[in-house]
Amino acid sequence: MDTRLIGRPVEDIDTPALVVDLAVLQRNIDALQRAARRAQLELRPHIKAHKTSEIARMQLAAGAAGITAAKVSEAEAMLPCGAEEVFIANQVVGEAKVARMVELSEGVRLSAAVDSLAVAQGYSAAFAHSGRVFDVLIDVDSGSGRCGVRPDDAPGLARGIAGMPGLHLAGIMSYGGGAYAARGREGFERAAAEEGRFMAAVADRLQADGHIIARISGGTTPTGPHYALGCGLTEIRSGTYALNDMNQVDLGAAQVGDIAATILATVISTSQPGRVILDAGSKALATQVTPLSPGCGWVLDDLSAVVDRLNDEHGYLDIRRAMRTYAVGDKVRVIPPRICTALNLYDALYLCEDGRVADVLPIAGRGRSQ
Repeated sequence: MDTRLIGRPVEDIDTPALVVDLAVLQRNIDALQRAARRAQLELRPHIKAHKTSEIARMQLAAGAAGITAAKVSEAEAMLPCGAEEVFIANQVVGEAKVARMVELSEGVRLSAAVDSLAVAQGYSAAFAHSGRVFDVLIDVDSGSGRCGVRPDDAPGLARGIAGMPGLHLAGIMSYGGGAYAARGREGFERAAAEEGRFMAAVADRLQADGHIIARISGGTTPTGPHYALGCGLTEIRSGTYALNDMNQVDLGAAQVGDIAATILATVISTSQPGRVILDAGSKALATQVTPLSPGCGWVLDDLSAVVDRLNDEHGYLDIRRAMRTYAVGDKVRVIPPRICTALNLYDALYLCEDGRVADVLPIAGRGRSQ
């Protein structure tokens, strides 16, 4: 992490490197915070997309109620951001991990997901022993087929949790993965409304059984700006919105101008006609989670130039339809298809403003998968 680059042109950064445009980042953070405020929803942004405590601090300064993490280690890495509330939107299994949650709860108001009595029992044993009461949210499967109980099984799980020492049922959560089948504003609005109705119905059923459901948690990046007042949720957990990527552009959830994060790469060979080779391969550019636009990367100022193949150290850039020429030594900014996985390849990011390096930020959550 070379802080000597601060103040110097972006082109002086050695490659491959992760570059983030500060103005676009701030604009994205502010836009979703305004949308959440209009819908009277708390925003607990998911930090898995940036894993950087300084960016989490920006989100909190804009008005976020807390942060969301996928893993205990991610949450631990975010402590310097100053969040008072941290939600682990995942099942935490294993004595070692749960013991770390107990330690983490000494400094923040911590909560986590639960979708079985087995997971709840692990939480209960650790927190009851510590003398603390731990907030849990029942994870409800809204159709993604990942974690989460079926809606009909939620009341039974709620009754079980209510009888366990050390636990407090704070609410319910779900992952609205159906949003990724939608396209464009109208599609996202329908997905957001459907998610809200689904979650409100589950909450109503639990409240009819006598449980107080204070938090109804959902949200994705595509649906984030499209929740209406009284939608049925109390909070959203969008994450990718801060940086964005080509997948979000393909979905219609963002425009190219909303992409804050790119991979700076150098042209190292032009020996093959119609193709140049970049120094950014699979160790620098992640592959897609879901195939949308074909490719592994796109040149920011020349979207017709597509990285169509990767090996460990090389990115193969197809320039047959390119709008510019490329020479050995040229530096290009490549849009990754999926920022969450691309960012996890780097120890630091270069925060840039007006074409110059404004700061160098450690990606504290990088590799934190436990």
